[in-house]
Amino acid sequence: MPQITQNFSGAKMNKDLDERIVPKGQYRDALNIKISTTDSDAGGLGNVGTVQNIQGNRLVTTTSTTTYDGKTSKIIASIADEGTNKAYFFTAAPVPRLGGIEGIPVANITTEIVWIDSIFEVTSVGDSNSINDGAIFVDRFAVTNTKAGVFTTSSGDIVNGSTYKSNGSFESTPANGYDQLVVLDGTKYRVGMRIYAIDTNDVNLLSDGNNNYVEIVKIAGNILTLAQEQTVDLNTAVALKFIHPERVLEFDYYTGDVFDTISLIPTASIDVLDNLLMWTDGKHEPKKINIERSRAGTTDLTTHTKLYVNAPGTDNPEVISDFEYVDFAGLSTDVKREHITVIKKAPTSPPNIEISNKDRDQDQDCPIQFSFIQTTDDESPDYEVVPSIGTIKLIDFPDIISPRVDDIYSFVASNVVEPITVRVKIIDIDDANPSSATVEILFADSDLTVQTNPNNWIVNLETKRPFFETKFGRFGYRYQYEDNEYSTFSPWSDLAFLPGIFSYTPSKGFNEGMSNTARKIIVRDWLPTNYTRPLDVKTVDILWKTTDDGNVYIVKSIKRGIDTEWIDMVDNDDLSNTGEFTITSEMIHKVVESNQLLRAWDNVPKYAKAQTITSNRLVYGNYTQGYDLDANIGLLQTVVSKKGLFPTAQKSVKSIRNYQFGIVLGDKYGRETPVISNGYKSAEGQVMPGASKVLKSLSSYSNKFKIKQSWTNSNPTRMPWMEYVKYYVKETSNEYYNLVLDRIYDAGDDNIWLAFNSADRNKVDEETYLVLKNEHGSQTPVDEDARYKIIAISNDAPDYIKTDEREFDLIQIDNINVYGDDSGNGEVNNVADAIPTRLINFKSIRTNNGATDTLNELEFKGVPKVRIVAQFTDSQGDLYEAKSPLRTISGMVSAEEGAPGVTIRDVFTVSDVNMYQRILTQLPDATELPIGDADINTNFIYYIQLVDAVVENKPQFDGKFFVKIAKDNTLEARVLGNSLGEYQTLNTYELAFISDDASNPANDNNEYAGSMDYEAANWETIADFTNANIELETGGLPNFINLNSNSDSTDSFWTAWSNNTNRTADIFIDAAPAYSGFNLTDTNVEGFGNVDFSTTGFTFNLFESYSAVDNDTSFIPRGLSNGALDGSNGDGQLIFSVIGPDGFSGTNSYFKSKMQTPGTLFRFRDDPNQEVYIVRENRGPGGQGLVGPVTIKSKNFDDDGSEDYVDRTSIIVRFARVGLNGQPVFIDGSRVGIDTSVWDPRGTVKHNGLLSMTIDFVQRVPVGSLSDDSIETSAACFETEPKEDVGLDIYYEASGAIPVRLKLDNIISFTGANLIKERASSFSVESRRLANDNIIDIDITGEPYVYKTYGDDVIQVQRFLTEGWSNLQTIITDGISDGVCPAINDIVKFEHKNGLVTKSKIIDHVNYENPITVPSTRYTIAGYGFSVEAFANASNIQIGSGVTNANNITVGMQVTGDNVMDGTFVTSVNLTGNTYYINVNQQLLTFGGFNDNFTFITVTGYFKIEKEVWKYSVELGWFNCYSFGNGVESDRIRDDFNAPQIDNGIKVSSTFLNYGEEKKTSGMIFSGLYNSTSGVNNLNQFNMAEKITKDINTTYGSVQAMIARDNDVVVFAEDKVMRVQSGGKDALFNADGNPQLTATNRVLGTTMPFTGDYGISKNPESLAIDNYRMYFTDTQRGAVLRLSNNGITPISDAGMKNYFRENLKYYINITGSVNGVDDEFNVTLHDTSKFSGFGSKTISFSESGKGWVSFKSFTPLATANLNDKYYSVKDNAIWVHHDDTALRNNFYGTQYTSDITLLFNDAPGSIKSFKNINYEGSQAKVTQFTTSSVTDAAGNTFTANDDEYYNLLAKSGWYVSDVTTDKQSGSVHEFIEKEGKWFNYINGDTTTDSNLDTSEFSVQGIGFPLVNPTDTQTLASPTIGAVDADGETL
Repeated sequence: MPQITQNFSGAKMNKDLDERIVPKGQYRDALNIKISTTDSDAGGLGNVGTVQNIQGNRLVTTTSTTTYDGKTSKIIASIADEGTNKAYFFTAAPVPRLGGIEGIPVANITTEIVWIDSIFEVTSVGDSNSINDGAIFVDRFAVTNTKAGVFTTSSGDIVNGSTYKSNGSFESTPANGYDQLVVLDGTKYRVGMRIYAIDTNDVNLLSDGNNNYVEIVKIAGNILTLAQEQTVDLNTAVALKFIHPERVLEFDYYTGDVFDTISLIPTASIDVLDNLLMWTDGKHEPKKINIERSRAGTTDLTTHTKLYVNAPGTDNPEVISDFEYVDFAGLSTDVKREHITVIKKAPTSPPNIEISNKDRDQDQDCPIQFSFIQTTDDESPDYEVVPSIGTIKLIDFPDIISPRVDDIYSFVASNVVEPITVRVKIIDIDDANPSSATVEILFADSDLTVQTNPNNWIVNLETKRPFFETKFGRFGYRYQYEDNEYSTFSPWSDLAFLPGIFSYTPSKGFNEGMSNTARKIIVRDWLPTNYTRPLDVKTVDILWKTTDDGNVYIVKSIKRGIDTEWIDMVDNDDLSNTGEFTITSEMIHKVVESNQLLRAWDNVPKYAKAQTITSNRLVYGNYTQGYDLDANIGLLQTVVSKKGLFPTAQKSVKSIRNYQFGIVLGDKYGRETPVISNGYKSAEGQVMPGASKVLKSLSSYSNKFKIKQSWTNSNPTRMPWMEYVKYYVKETSNEYYNLVLDRIYDAGDDNIWLAFNSADRNKVDEETYLVLKNEHGSQTPVDEDARYKIIAISNDAPDYIKTDEREFDLIQIDNINVYGDDSGNGEVNNVADAIPTRLINFKSIRTNNGATDTLNELEFKGVPKVRIVAQFTDSQGDLYEAKSPLRTISGMVSAEEGAPGVTIRDVFTVSDVNMYQRILTQLPDATELPIGDADINTNFIYYIQLVDAVVENKPQFDGKFFVKIAKDNTLEARVLGNSLGEYQTLNTYELAFISDDASNPANDNNEYAGSMDYEAANWETIADFTNANIELETGGLPNFINLNSNSDSTDSFWTAWSNNTNRTADIFIDAAPAYSGFNLTDTNVEGFGNVDFSTTGFTFNLFESYSAVDNDTSFIPRGLSNGALDGSNGDGQLIFSVIGPDGFSGTNSYFKSKMQTPGTLFRFRDDPNQEVYIVRENRGPGGQGLVGPVTIKSKNFDDDGSEDYVDRTSIIVRFARVGLNGQPVFIDGSRVGIDTSVWDPRGTVKHNGLLSMTIDFVQRVPVGSLSDDSIETSAACFETEPKEDVGLDIYYEASGAIPVRLKLDNIISFTGANLIKERASSFSVESRRLANDNIIDIDITGEPYVYKTYGDDVIQVQRFLTEGWSNLQTIITDGISDGVCPAINDIVKFEHKNGLVTKSKIIDHVNYENPITVPSTRYTIAGYGFSVEAFANASNIQIGSGVTNANNITVGMQVTGDNVMDGTFVTSVNLTGNTYYINVNQQLLTFGGFNDNFTFITVTGYFKIEKEVWKYSVELGWFNCYSFGNGVESDRIRDDFNAPQIDNGIKVSSTFLNYGEEKKTSGMIFSGLYNSTSGVNNLNQFNMAEKITKDINTTYGSVQAMIARDNDVVVFAEDKVMRVQSGGKDALFNADGNPQLTATNRVLGTTMPFTGDYGISKNPESLAIDNYRMYFTDTQRGAVLRLSNNGITPISDAGMKNYFRENLKYYINITGSVNGVDDEFNVTLHDTSKFSGFGSKTISFSESGKGWVSFKSFTPLATANLNDKYYSVKDNAIWVHHDDTALRNNFYGTQYTSDITLLFNDAPGSIKSFKNINYEGSQAKVTQFTTSSVTDAAGNTFTANDDEYYNLLAKSGWYVSDVTTDKQSGSVHEFIEKEGKWFNYINGDTTTDSNLDTSEFSVQGIGFPLVNPTDTQTLASPTIGAVDADGETL
């Protein structure tokens, strides 16, 4: 019988060719078969060429499961790591696309649902085994449940008594308020979850005051602590949602489109590098986990992964709580998103530094007993040892001394007549006893002998040289994370520079004030609290950077769990320990890589579509960077100035400069915008420029900038990504220098020459302008412009100033030659105006007849010159003199021509020689020289003085250079005037005045009283002292020390005065009583000796005594008075005092020294007469024993342990007024002090100490004309004006990160809270503007500081009162409150240690109930009837005693209400009859009748503050110079040329006008290097200062995937595939176009597209990799492609071109995978609702068959090919294929069949009749026959039987489901085996009306049998037998 035979040698489907020409061996369709790569038989022989159904898969494991609304978790990504034989699967929970979990309706919450994302690990081992390693990361981000599933309920209701807790105690009803909930199982929830309690109307019942939820801040067992107190009854809730705001893994279930497309992460976007698993999804932050540590932190599939870190020393992972204290509210050990992002947070706040000029304060003047002489019991002198240099001794120091190795101590014997000194060096310290030290003798005094053998010594630590003495440097720090990533640098600290006292003289040549005096630096706050610092930081590097060195150095790397600096800080629950490291030497370890300095922040993309690793770098493609700025931000910048205190250096902003500030915005990970530098809009709507100029008049001030943000019609809520701001400053001027003036010389041409040290020569050139900063000979700043162009520079002294004018003796001029003889009678004219007419305009000057010999004897070596001199002697014998300018002599006049004389080249003018007027101005009594008697007064004589002007070098010219400048009025007044006057200023001090008088005791009836402001002025209130009580007494003692019979008010006064920011002086003229501690006969009075204090008048003038306090006679200083001195009352007396334990220390020690040195000259700056006074020696009355300086120690108030302000140190100064001769003035035989009838210095200031007067220490200078003398000075300084602005648009970092809004992780740094006062920010309140427009200052005593923070908006403030430190409340004394306290709506300031001042506003008063805060107790009393009364302008409220809560109102409460001004406090409460009289501290606003409502709020010291802190200004601590209070500003070490100078900052940025969010779809960006061997991990470093980006041609479309292959990166774009050279290679193209590889330092080199116009469209998930082959789809071109060594091949063309072209476009998700077992590429098309009805399908491509083998019934979203195993997923389950235990064609537990559609197209043009089909192969399908009853047409019933045996049992196998031709169809449902073959006849389909066909089955041409297998089957060469019409076989 003729047969048509078909086999499967083609091994592929062919859907492209016409059915008539499909080649033999190919087939039309197939499902679940494989050919040519089938399993071998048991004997190892292959079955190639057979069709086989495929092995099924076996369940390996199920990952995390979340089921909601019929949907379950899905595995959305996978990656295989062949190096470890592990695969990782990412599982996403089915979060609803619309509304998320928050939007789930309550009706859908009927049972508990735990919402979990996870990463699962599977290990492949052996031939058939897979180990379920389990989850390595679990993100439990939400729980939804019914009320009954959360709480204990009874009959459906919550059991109140066991559910609600408040402050640890159960509440019987929720209405009482609760802050804790007791749940059935607390382990189900996480700290930070937000609780939503939903009622039947889907309304949330809980709130935190701002949001419709409340947060869990702590979990202890089954107790959940809430962030805010609640009162709602949760019985009204039906269900609860616990949702964490931060999904850590951020796996999306849906893509977000409306078709509910599953969101997949392409395998190409996942990488495993060593122990790191990294991925990106194009929608969220790129992420990375450490597999080992994550595995250790994951205990099961439902518990959130805990943060594990490597244990120090072992590197074994351990939970973070083993090393860090995390039991704070809001903290837990849960892994946070920041722990797994590729980008790593950098520190946002700078370290703070404390600098001291002492290594140790306590190692000074310490007594010790020790004998350096060693003796023995032997009497022989040979055993007596006297130490010598090199001798070793062991010394036990007192505990107060802390010796260190290399310390040098000097011992001075204290019990011998002559001083004996020994110097020793510490060479060893006893570890067990640190006070015991081994020392080496460096020096031993020769007087140290056996005979002297002193054993009592005073020991002092010798001061070491300062370190960093000539450096300006800053400290910073950076983090190192657990996986060895380094963060960027923190903001840098203030300069670690401690300037000295201003001393800038030409003799020294440098400014001592600009030398670093630091001997100890403590670096603090480099270990931020666990709220701020990521817990996976393992090391902190302390960094050091100087301004003159481009390198950054590591001082020390401090490691967690290893270094004590870390252990001491974090091994407890004290948040004040934020790092402390002491620098005691110039410790420098190693240099940080240079590129780190320019790494301001890491530009890790916000999102990236593609990822790969090449050349050990992480590369992202198609990434998004930057942010859109959706608002216009301006800055209002103003200068804040505080008066400087000469000679102390203070940080300042340089004057005469323009400053432009900008703002930089940062996100939570530290990405930052460029500088935004805008102006601001004024109240009138005008746009104002943002730049500010600091005027020269502020040069003597300490200046800083205040910055306020100005948001135009917007606020930061429009940019929710913005976490913080930084302020940057631009100041582009060039460098400047200071020059100290040595001498001034007349230049002879109306200019002057300035002499400077030659060392300063390079500071100026002839293009330089000089600016005068302070007066010559004075420390007075020069506020005028005083700007001078250099006219000339001479390195040598000009001849003009080298001229030495050698004076000859005076020669008297006869009066006739002075006044003339107009009558010619030889008599002198009678001159009424005293004008010397004969000397004016005459070239011939005659003398007297006796001068001939004198003139003839003169010899001139230089140029002869002459001047006119006049002298007058008064009745007291005092001589007064005046001189004219010099004139050059042109010749001598001989006696023959009359009286001898000289002729001059230029005549004298009236002003030159009118000596009468010049002398008259000097006379104290002008009546002694009447103008009409000038020509006849014998005591008024004119002379000529001849001068020999010789050019001569002088020593004063050596080492100097000379600058000529023009002379102007300012120079005349400020330089020349001071130079030529009698006195020049040496130093300047500010003085206050304090007196306990009701009115200022200054004389208000003196000559200048009208020009002074404060004489007789009333006392202005400070603390408790008012004008009404300051002068009174209590119990016989002044109120000032005994108000209310104690000294508490005195304590408050001195504390308030010392801390008052308006105070400008430390030293004050003292007329304020002291409390105690002074006795007239004790040693607290230094220098008195044996004084008889009973001497008349002595005690009255020196001090007064009154009744004893604490058994001491107390000190009442007199301030300004006449003191008793040698029995006379002539000398003036001043008593000066300072407050504090150190007395007159620091800069004030100079003041004390000068005032206690007889002969010191001083004057008061404001004295209109500029009287000068001289310090006199103190002597007792009648010359008794009091001689020398007097220093008095006293106590200000009862000493209760506060050491800050209790001590007062006073000095008594006697002085007298100085006359013109420099000696004390006597009037009526007595010396004169200050004549208060003329002028009283006390009248220039307030007498409460808050203003200051200026006192100048002066010295006499010679008097003479400028041309004759030069003046040396130590004062005048000039500053060079910068040449030309640089003009670069560079901004420097001027602040750390300042939060936009307060959060848990930034409130501590914003407020500067610290338990230790010395480290905390100081707290103050801005002036309060009341509703009546009054502005009042809020002066809070007791040095308040921010003690602690709670949550994200509460601060606790403490201050020191008599009882000690306590919370800041009003001070209540005897039931009366002072009413001074921060109030609701007050703006409060936090002044940080680095000068930064941040601000917020008080919102409320609260209580602390561990661990949360709740509103403090308050009572609202509603006015009704006559029970509540308040009147306009009244200061009291009257409340009837019957009013509810009236009895609960207490003193100190704040009062609020409609008619109550801010800051109203209850000062007292009195019950009179039935009425409470509530007195308040200020008037009410308006009359409210009887219906006013008042709320009385308890003040606790816990303040809730405004979180939106962007609203408030900040004062920056940034500075760029030091100001010395005298106009001199310096930014350079020692003010030396080319010495290091202060820079504007270290971090820089700039503006970028086109900044915004950038979608770099065609861009690539790469990280730093990774090297596991060396421990280098720079994968987080995306340094924009380096070339780290590459852009491909945008015409290729967006980058979708990248794969590293060899040394290239294969880039798959939408429309092109290309390779990019990497790993230091690039390509140069030859002339013929061929590339030539070359070496380069570029990571990503030339882009080289592959041939073929194909891309990957937008289906990166289709990319699959098999060794060197890459498979992918291009839906836009309808093709499936392979990239191999020979380029791109469209494998869809292998018989499936039309199919893919028509079908790919209907699928959104197309996943590709490689089945390494079958060597097949599987492409899976996933059905979506967008193109529903197409169905999901998998199609396999075989490389061996070069074609598409079969469709498959499994359609996984993710797969993994690992260790010769093929894994696929179904929902959240992982299955392994080709498993021997699985049924064939059984996938994911569902049984499928295998189908193959064969094509019989032999001789298609012939007519054929198909009779039967047979095949060679395995078992055919057999249907079990069962007998049945059949009724024939006649109605006969019989049992049917087929009489066959083969079908007695059913069997699975092959069958032909249908045979179809172009005419008819049929089937072969069973085959019968005969002779090794399976065959049967073809049965045509039953003919019905619907399929009736006139054609016959026997005349068809082409047949299509579809063969289906079940179970394990093979099919070899099936044969269809066809019988022709004659019955013959063909």
